[in-house]
Amino acid sequence: MKALCIKSFLTLVVCLMVFSSFAQHKLTQLTFETGNAITALPFVGAPQLLYSNYHPYTTVGARLVWKEKGKHAWEQSFNLGYIYHRFVQHSIPLLTETIYRYDFNTSFSVRAHLGVGYLHSIPATDRFKLNDQGEYEKIKNPGRAQAGVKFSISAAYALSPDLQLSLNYGVLGQLPFVKSYVPLLPYNTLQLGIAKNISK
Repeated sequence: MKALCIKSFLTLVVCLMVFSSFAQHKLTQLTFETGNAITALPFVGAPQLLYSNYHPYTTVGARLVWKEKGKHAWEQSFNLGYIYHRFVQHSIPLLTETIYRYDFNTSFSVRAHLGVGYLHSIPATDRFKLNDQGEYEKIKNPGRAQAGVKFSISAAYALSPDLQLSLNYGVLGQLPFVKSYVPLLPYNTLQLGIAKNISK
């Protein structure tokens, strides 16, 4: 319980810092991405995204620009996501990312994202325990507070002056997953997204 309180407090601090940043800078884009997330070794497991099990991964978010000069820019994002890993868990990552963007021209750009934040995991199957009467009773489980870290690269193409289509490949780490033998659970992720400009 104490660990949960500490994690929740740290999450609140991070959120307040992010909201403070948003208050000082205008939001430039709203984003929506959806795709697949599979548990596999980072990068080498990426091909499995195209033929392995489908675990839907959807995120909504917002971005702001810290600094922009020529073809280079530094951005910040704030994203809320949902992953359904069948028979294992529901995951709700709440991450903020520092992003480097390079614009090849007015239509095409690439980004490198580094994110960190809170991840809440909820078991996807019911669990039971034996009570004092020798009967099995369902364990009430609101889930676990954990940390999430993510690295990703993305490419975006402008469909219009205010709308961009993007493709994002990333590695999302959930920790600690099971402290005794799986301290870090890595997901490879691939998402197709759309971003709408809301401020010049």
